[in-house]
Amino acid sequence: MISVLALAPLLAACSSEDDKPKVDPSASSYGTLRVGIGALREMRAVAYLYAQALRNVGYNVEVVTNEDSRSKFLDALKQTEANTPEPDTLDLVIDYSGDLLLHLTNDGKLSPTQIQAERQAASASASAASAGVTLPPTPTNTPSHDASASEGATASPSGAINARALNITDTVAAINRVLPEHLELLDVANAQNRDVLVTTRQNEVQHKLRSLANLADVKATLSFALTSGYNSSNYGVAILKTVYKYTVENPILNENSAERVSMLSKDTAQVVLLHSADPAIEDNRFTTLEDPQTTQLNQQLLPIARRNLPNSAREAINRVSSTLDTGNLSFLLRLTSGTNPIADDEAAKFLLEHPRK
Repeated sequence: MISVLALAPLLAACSSEDDKPKVDPSASSYGTLRVGIGALREMRAVAYLYAQALRNVGYNVEVVTNEDSRSKFLDALKQTEANTPEPDTLDLVIDYSGDLLLHLTNDGKLSPTQIQAERQAASASASAASAGVTLPPTPTNTPSHDASASEGATASPSGAINARALNITDTVAAINRVLPEHLELLDVANAQNRDVLVTTRQNEVQHKLRSLANLADVKATLSFALTSGYNSSNYGVAILKTVYKYTVENPILNENSAERVSMLSKDTAQVVLLHSADPAIEDNRFTTLEDPQTTQLNQQLLPIARRNLPNSAREAINRVSSTLDTGNLSFLLRLTSGTNPIADDEAAKFLLEHPRK
């Protein structure tokens, strides 16, 4: 059980009765809303948070453990009529902005402008075909840098869109341009949870290692513990080599963040990959290596929903996003992980009743 002392900072910020959301009397007749966890296990606690907010305004909600594939959970956000659920259909999923943009642009190979043009051409062709008209072939354009990428930013490996050079506003704008038409982004949360490489204070001092830019100057051999995705992504190990001139040799691949934390604490690995909101960084006083060239993607937490979601459901979700900053996200992850976790639904109820101000 979480101690009263641990909860005190949030208890001091209890919301008043006037701030509580109002129940929608028509919500219970809509049917069951299904909330998918998303591509990462840590999204489970966040999925329960949004689900509880929907229950608070009267909806029946089911939290679904979907496959960790963006293609599959985006496909599951099918356009369906109320009260006619289909097997495996989802109404809401939570994702990260940078990863989602890369997925929607084929790992950065396609620009939003190009995707929009292809969709418009396909729509025009379909309309013409239904009218019995054959349109001439659409000219093939050579992909170019998307205009939303910052001038002077390091070019992306593919040359089409440099996702890591985009700020949060531009990233969200690009996603909105390429998201399938039957889906929409609801209000983006202020919570950021990007990939970071961390080390111990001892290694920081011993190797003068405070930044990714220092890696190439370290004389000792450093062992890295990473996820398989980071090891193979254009924005992971490859970018360390091209931007920081450092080659990671024989990394330990492990998908469990708690096990990577243990490796770092035991010095089995000297540098490990974590998410920036992971409470283990603060708990263990790890050093997060600075990224002066901004090589890591912006990873803003965002909810993706079907366009025919009821308005009261949208409002409930947006209400959560308005208070879900990085501090709240880190606290939520602390409540639901570690040596003495509480259940995801209980953590969700607590955080909604006592949001930080």
